[in-house]
Amino acid sequence: RKNASRRTTFLVGVCTGIGFCLLALAVNSGIFWQESGKEPNVVFDTPASFAPIAEKLNPAVVTVYTTRLASPTFQFGPGKFFFTPGPRVEKGSGSGFIITSDGYIITNYHVIKEADEIKVAIGVEEKKKYKAQRIGFDEKTDVALIKIDAENLPTVVLGDSDRVRVGDWVVAIGSPFNFSHTLTAGVVSAKGRRLVGPYDDFIQTDVAINPGNSGGPLVDMRGEVIGITSVIISPYIFPGAQAGNIGIGFAIPINLVKKILLDLKEKGKVVRPWLGVQIQPVSAELAESFGLAEEKGALVSQVYNGHPAEKAGIKEGDIILELNGKQVLDSDQLPIMIANYHPGDKVQLKIFREGKIVEKSVILGTMPSDEELARLGMGALGEENILKVKVSELSSERAEELGYQGLQGVVVIWVSPDSPLSGIVQPDDLIIKIDNYKITSVQDFNRVVKKLKPGQMIRIYYRRGYSSMFWAFRLPKE
Repeated sequence: RKNASRRTTFLVGVCTGIGFCLLALAVNSGIFWQESGKEPNVVFDTPASFAPIAEKLNPAVVTVYTTRLASPTFQFGPGKFFFTPGPRVEKGSGSGFIITSDGYIITNYHVIKEADEIKVAIGVEEKKKYKAQRIGFDEKTDVALIKIDAENLPTVVLGDSDRVRVGDWVVAIGSPFNFSHTLTAGVVSAKGRRLVGPYDDFIQTDVAINPGNSGGPLVDMRGEVIGITSVIISPYIFPGAQAGNIGIGFAIPINLVKKILLDLKEKGKVVRPWLGVQIQPVSAELAESFGLAEEKGALVSQVYNGHPAEKAGIKEGDIILELNGKQVLDSDQLPIMIANYHPGDKVQLKIFREGKIVEKSVILGTMPSDEELARLGMGALGEENILKVKVSELSSERAEELGYQGLQGVVVIWVSPDSPLSGIVQPDDLIIKIDNYKITSVQDFNRVVKKLKPGQMIRIYYRRGYSSMFWAFRLPKE
């Protein structure tokens, strides 16, 4: 027993000694981080329940149903008709929310795009369907305004998306997979996310967003709408599989939406200001070649004749560093900054040109239509070329529409019947290379084509849908 007692005493002594040594080590090790104290530095509030938000907003959140009459499908083979009798009916659905008591509703443009008929279901317990009319839409921001003929409807409050912070609690309400008034909760994961569009400024969230949520509200803890749930990123599984939530969703900030709502209501479209240039990012190599100390600003790659920038004396090779005293961090930011103004507004640009800072005042014009932009993209307003084809820039929207994401080239928009490429390329084809010259812009195309000579053997590399092809031909002799 004495030995056992001694062993116990020894063990306690060893443990006490180790504890003292560890304590001494901690004290003497020179802690260089902020150690937790008795009182927390920040108190985190977790909402007890989201029920009050659901009760407040559910009556004003709607399901949007669309019907589209598609062309008959062609079928070939033994016992098959050449086409199925009558048009096919394609149905779709999404979400939306009521912003006025007389029936104005916000949703996503992609929800109602190409719809021949739009219906809206209102009500939580007892639902009533209304026919809706398309009032206005903006493809560039994916926002649409529709209206139903009704009165005394419940409405949402449009909040302030600039006030939202990363980490704030938010909820989404919508009709995923046609389950109406589904509420999911999460946090704001990030702000200012850019995906493919020129005006992208998305709020990223881990709120569960699924097919059918598109067009529904993203709501803060004040019960105010701070975004439109629009996009999710989902892993590719296999062809035909439907995407689902993995915690990476995006919402259009409501402040961006509020800037265009009046145009949508009164004009049916957004009238945007126009600088009249093409821009590109400033890479490290370009910055060094221009003598710019940092990778910043927007590099002017093309100035359109007769448009605001050209009238103000802006030149190709200028790097726009500031707009009205605000720094232009990159080329993605400039279109968003310009969009805060109106046609006719005067803006002050700070430009880096040949090692010097130059300031220019520009009176903004009105952005041309997509058709006019395509014509502008050809060069000198449709200048003739030896190939007798007309091309336009590959915008992010066109790339998504035609399946050319991740590719570079110019889109064919017209081929003359007497073109040497007639019967070879057609509208919507993507020209990627001419001989060994990579074509990344209309400017590249014009420059290469101008060097071609009559009788010369030419090789082009182009894309149509999911197929890429080479074609060689000889230009006709004069």
